[in-house]
Amino acid sequence: MFAELKYGTQFRIGTTEYEVLRQRDQELEVLNLTYDTKELLSIQDILAAYNEKNQSDKRLFFKQEIRERSDIEYDLTDYSKEEKDVMNKRYLVIEPIIKGQLRPSGIKSYIENYPEELKPNGNLSLASIYRWVKLWYKRECKLDLIPQKTGPKGHRVSNDVMKEVSTIIFKYGKQVEYITVRDQYNILESQLIDTNVTREDNDKLHVISESTFRRLQKKYDDSYERDKEILGRSQADLKHNGVRSTNRATRPLEVMELDWTPVDTLIVDFDLDEKFRPVLMYGMDQATDEPMGFNFIFKEQPDAGDWKQLILHCILPKTGIKEKYPKVEKEWTAYGVPQSILLDNAKVNDAKEVAEVCAALNIGLRYAEVEAGHQKGAVEQALGNLNHKAFQGLVGSLFSNTDEKGKYDAEAKATVDIKGLYHIAHIAIVDLVANNFNRGENVKGAPENVWRTALREMKVHPRLPYKREYLELIFSTTSTTRVIVPRGIELMGHFYFSDELNDLRKRLEREGKSRTVCVRHGSDMRVIYVKDEFNKRYIEAYIKDGGLVKKKIDKDYPIHAELLSYLTNKDGKAFNNFDSSHLGRARLAIEEIQEECRQEYKGVKRRKRSEQAARETIASATEGVPSAEIPSIEESITIQILSDSCDKNGLSSSKSVKNNNDSILAGPIPGELCVDHVDLDKLAEEWGTSRKGIL
Repeated sequence: MFAELKYGTQFRIGTTEYEVLRQRDQELEVLNLTYDTKELLSIQDILAAYNEKNQSDKRLFFKQEIRERSDIEYDLTDYSKEEKDVMNKRYLVIEPIIKGQLRPSGIKSYIENYPEELKPNGNLSLASIYRWVKLWYKRECKLDLIPQKTGPKGHRVSNDVMKEVSTIIFKYGKQVEYITVRDQYNILESQLIDTNVTREDNDKLHVISESTFRRLQKKYDDSYERDKEILGRSQADLKHNGVRSTNRATRPLEVMELDWTPVDTLIVDFDLDEKFRPVLMYGMDQATDEPMGFNFIFKEQPDAGDWKQLILHCILPKTGIKEKYPKVEKEWTAYGVPQSILLDNAKVNDAKEVAEVCAALNIGLRYAEVEAGHQKGAVEQALGNLNHKAFQGLVGSLFSNTDEKGKYDAEAKATVDIKGLYHIAHIAIVDLVANNFNRGENVKGAPENVWRTALREMKVHPRLPYKREYLELIFSTTSTTRVIVPRGIELMGHFYFSDELNDLRKRLEREGKSRTVCVRHGSDMRVIYVKDEFNKRYIEAYIKDGGLVKKKIDKDYPIHAELLSYLTNKDGKAFNNFDSSHLGRARLAIEEIQEECRQEYKGVKRRKRSEQAARETIASATEGVPSAEIPSIEESITIQILSDSCDKNGLSSSKSVKNNNDSILAGPIPGELCVDHVDLDKLAEEWGTSRKGIL
């Protein structure tokens, strides 16, 4: 999982392969395997290649090597055969448990079916198994399973008498009011005599002497509670424990201390005109006081995700600092996976996710004792120095206490934004802390120089994961699901896109599968990780510039999830608070105009029909119309009325119309058509089927 820049380590930058031969101060002598030549490479250039993301031809890749862990050999010459036999039998009992082959639910059945001849000392119990497992995990050493040699057990004073003695000692040892030892003994003596009244002669309690009671009282009396109430906790600790020194680490990356504190200044967002008091999370190497990394958050207390981002920054190399922050003068070379991490014993620091990530990287996670700040005093002192050196002198300072602040209006005077805060923090950590001479008791000299010297003299090679993406992925904080669309993935009001993400979308569409995928991200929202279920891997997607430009966010600096969520929620709040009542009125106005246009159009069509009707003459059954006004009827056309007896197959060429009585009606004079006193209904009854004929 991890690689070290030491002898034999092979890596590739682009298409060129190298093998490390030895280290020369801040350079590595390497063998160029591609051209079979020796070269000198700067460690900073190698770390910059490790951090490279955009150009694959300048990126570093380690050659992964898997080494089997060798078993630890123990010296058993000082132990007898019987002790070694018990040790081996105990180990055989707990071996399935420590290897994960036996679940807790099956331990009882495992004990019942365990062979009698293999049981240590002929018996086996559930409590014994858990005790042996606990002994094993202390050092993972079989020697801890050997039975310990103990001295004589019990006291010469009987158990019944000892109960009475303990009651007296604990009762008067805790109360603040002082009772002399002789008075306590007299009370004990009277109680033993009263108890013997009800006992048989052979069962009476032995009344111990005053000197024996004094020895027991001196041995078991604990006046800490009384001293704490009288003297206070600090003086009581000093009286009982004395001045205790911390067992400090002696090698770089042996112990890394982490802590956090509110920054004693306010920062302002120029565009939003919002004031924030950031919280600084800080990590340092205990052996050299070298700063390892930091993280700014914009809430009152950190959570598991914030701790994971701090540890990630501590592990990764710090490259490109002078390009982003040109006012930083010195170098900052701290990086690497620590052996253990020391945290404050606070509720906000106890996170299961942090423990799981540290376990995955084989990092020990320890917590200081309750109210034992001396166990991690180095990082607490460092945070105080950073606040004093870097932030309390800024415009908008909150000072260390209210007396110093007075009537100073920090909120009105704050002028530093987030970019300036990061720039100031890098100057403070790199120039004022890492490269400043330390005259402390434990570390003398500049921490940066002490760090480099300790790495070289103690031959410590900082470890790095084979792939930076793997480290960033396991330190991702939040997991959610999103749908891939042609524009990418939308998260917190912004779209994320990459070529690999687009290929994944097209493959899912082609295969007819759901485009809903799992998305993971940390507190820095510049990149997210999308799970590819088919290839069992995560691919990266990067935030688009469009929304960032609109919100005036610089992508070269970390984009905090809190800030991005705040901006998105603010846009939503502005939308919800927007007075949209005029929109409904506008819609009604559009509908009114539409109805007016419809009515006007109906009027125009009605007027056009009236004008057309006025131009055309319509025949009237009562008044008639001149035939000259009917251009469709010609003079050669006559209408002949045929009766049922008439030959319907033949039509005579005549301009007259005959009725059934062969009566001839005179035709109308051309130009005149007069219909007067004609019973049309009767006439219709007399008419039969008629045909038109052209004569």
